[in-house]
Amino acid sequence: MGQFDSAISHLEKETEKRYSGKPLARHIRSVAEFARRIAGSLIKSDLLAEKAYVAGLAHDLYKGFSHKELRDLVVAEFVPVDEDSLRIGGGLLHAPVAAHYIRTRLKITDDEILSAVYYHTTGHLNATTLDKILFCADYLDPWREIRASEPDVPALTRQALVDLEEVYCTVLYRKLAYTLSKGRPLHPNGVAAWNQICLKLT
Repeated sequence: MGQFDSAISHLEKETEKRYSGKPLARHIRSVAEFARRIAGSLIKSDLLAEKAYVAGLAHDLYKGFSHKELRDLVVAEFVPVDEDSLRIGGGLLHAPVAAHYIRTRLKITDDEILSAVYYHTTGHLNATTLDKILFCADYLDPWREIRASEPDVPALTRQALVDLEEVYCTVLYRKLAYTLSKGRPLHPNGVAAWNQICLKLT
């Protein structure tokens, strides 16, 4: 029996309940499985692999909700959300709400899981291995239509199993560059994560 068996069962059922037959359900399952695979390949830790699977199942649990629905949940349930995510909005609120859900409904208190779910859209300073696993697994999921047009994604997917740090740098760079290309504001967490990488490389 795993430490998070109950949470995993709940999240699997909740995903099907909310998004059965939709691409989002397939994405959530795919990310969870790939995150678990990365963890098992890199660390050889059953516990980290289990945490990665939980974080993957939880990460987009609220992705299908509208911005108004998410804002209403933030207000009604006093969801802890940083001011930048509130101000920028867009696709940033579903992550804090998902972290709040597993903490309050499933009583998950593991800081690594909560952090990975909360920051999976932006990245952040001093990211843990689990943060990086989910961040990369989410971006590289082959079921995301936008990834089908990127020819090097299969190579990056294979590389993530042996060199997570390098792939994390690549994924973070691409996410920041994409946001800039669309003329959207960068979240300070992502900028701080990128600056940390650059300073360590110099």
